[in-house]
Amino acid sequence: MQNITEDVYKELKAAVEKTTENPCAIAYSGGLDSSLLLALSNYTYIPYTLGFSDSRDIDNVDENSMILKIHVKKIILDDIDIHSYIEQLLKIDPKITRMELGFELVPFILMDFIPEKFVVTGQGADELFYGYRRFIDNPRLKNDTYINRLFNVTLPREKKIAEYYDKELLTPYLSPGILKMRTNITREENILDNRNKLILREIASKISLPEEIYNRPKSAAQYGSGINKYLLKQSDKIFRNE
Repeated sequence: MQNITEDVYKELKAAVEKTTENPCAIAYSGGLDSSLLLALSNYTYIPYTLGFSDSRDIDNVDENSMILKIHVKKIILDDIDIHSYIEQLLKIDPKITRMELGFELVPFILMDFIPEKFVVTGQGADELFYGYRRFIDNPRLKNDTYINRLFNVTLPREKKIAEYYDKELLTPYLSPGILKMRTNITREENILDNRNKLILREIASKISLPEEIYNRPKSAAQYGSGINKYLLKQSDKIFRNE
């Protein structure tokens, strides 16, 4: 595992360094993926977090701010007209599903509050490094389907979202160098018992990211931000014509 971890580290660090030529915002949840990118940028990325005031992501970034001595810009959803953003997002992609709406609302609303032209995201980390819980629960599940969907559905949609705000998305986990190593980034290298994304966790340890951050349990964007709870309450109104 040591060789592939070192190779991923070098490629990921190089990919991040290329992005730091310009001021970059980063969509920051406080978890492993975004914290690792932030650390590799030597904390030059400007972190933005979005969520309801009582959400897990807001709690996480508050804790990380104290641990890492960083300032995270928070967009609090409590008084934001989320429904207006939903209407705009449905116009961009009328075929978006309920589940997709949940996680795409996070970058969509976030970008409206980000002045920087370039926005870094952790897209690809879960797909390439077996970050979803379902990979642990189902040892036979391959990640090919998820990677294909990422490139054929999610990324094209998020490119449209970025263009809507005249932004450019940067995805270091999907750099050409890392994608060339895709066949070597195996389940066996990333999953052991109840733990996943072992390669990224080892890199985080290597660069001295605090363990309480890189071993924090994962929460998908729609859950960590509290948006999923909002959508469940508003579901009938949002999809009344479905």
